[in-house]
Amino acid sequence: MTDQTRAALRALPLLSSSDLSLDLDRQKRMAKELRNAARAKRKDAVSRLRRHHPRFDALDLAALKLSDAQLTVAREAGLSSWSALKRHVEQIDAARQAIEKRDTAPDSDLPTLHIRCGNDIEASLDRAGFAGDFLMTADPICQGPISAGPHALEERAGFIAGEYPGENYEKNLKGLREAEEKLATAGDYGRIVLWFEHDPYDQLVLIKLLAGLRDAGQDKRKVELISLDRFPGISKFIGIGQLSPAALRHMFGQRQPVPVAAFDQARLAWDSLHAPTPVPFFDLIGKTPALPFLSGSIRRYLAELPSLENGLSFTEQSALEILADGPRPWSEVFREFMLERDPLPYHGDLMFLGTLLRLRDAATPALADDGTELGPSNWGKTVFSITAAGRELLAGRRDWKTCAPRERRHGGTECLGAPDWRWNRQRQRPETH
Repeated sequence: MTDQTRAALRALPLLSSSDLSLDLDRQKRMAKELRNAARAKRKDAVSRLRRHHPRFDALDLAALKLSDAQLTVAREAGLSSWSALKRHVEQIDAARQAIEKRDTAPDSDLPTLHIRCGNDIEASLDRAGFAGDFLMTADPICQGPISAGPHALEERAGFIAGEYPGENYEKNLKGLREAEEKLATAGDYGRIVLWFEHDPYDQLVLIKLLAGLRDAGQDKRKVELISLDRFPGISKFIGIGQLSPAALRHMFGQRQPVPVAAFDQARLAWDSLHAPTPVPFFDLIGKTPALPFLSGSIRRYLAELPSLENGLSFTEQSALEILADGPRPWSEVFREFMLERDPLPYHGDLMFLGTLLRLRDAATPALADDGTELGPSNWGKTVFSITAAGRELLAGRRDWKTCAPRERRHGGTECLGAPDWRWNRQRQRPETH
């Protein structure tokens, strides 16, 4: 590690703004203010109580107790009770103090391999005092073709290089191969810790990893999982990368062994994902109890099939709807999509940009851009606008297939092919068109 890297790590804050927002003194003041406002029958206070208090109908607002206001404040923060809020704040502070005192690394009891589908927590794990090795698996298998043949990695590298601006085939193939080689040595570690949240990006990588570990005969007792779909203080939880070093150290203490049944369910799900139709994957919804976040991810993933209504995926439809109000830099479109449109956000910026470029590059484009170069110096600044064809698609007067877009595969399914598999938005299921 270079001196520059060490300095950057030391500068990384131990607590995030969401951690700091849960300061107990601040929360106490908020609870008192809520109690007083509710007693005065202020609409905003009453609305907060109605939304978050489990026994709102039984409350006497004129004599509201502080404990009821505290419960509401705690639930607004994503915790079940005031005592749970206090306990969480104390645990995060204990993790912060352990880092500052340079206590023993939390994973020092066993040689540990930490696996994450990206490098967003790598520096934070170092800052939090972890000693284990880190492996990034960076293949966004939630987009593009999936196959099980001998050339699967070459196919993925080709997709990434062809879909995402600035990506290189050889570099990506090298990275994919190196990740596979590192995974092959996972059995040498005393413990494998998987850091994966609830969205399609993470869940699809997770089933691939668990299926691979199963097939390799990995000792299942060594594999542990940190998986979550929310975190106290974060109103819009997108991923583990939002967590501070102190929060990561705290979450390590919440890890759980991967259930034995999860390995078999992951193998079944992975096989279903690269089937030539989306039906086997869809049929797994509600049938993978050992992987509790998989069903929601399957449904969101399949919403990226062409829709029955106009041939657009959920992301394509959303992008056109956002731009229907006028031209905007694509970074702004991406931000609105992630924060306001997508119920289960999982796109990186390159992934979203690739979708915009598909809409632009069809024989009859649904989008146009202002010609600004997509390079690093102008990143996010290229302005996109909707075309007449794009408006016809939104109005239901045209199908995306008639615009002759680039070929696309989603898992094992050929999009707009024969048979023409579509996603029925009303019935929330795949059907042939």
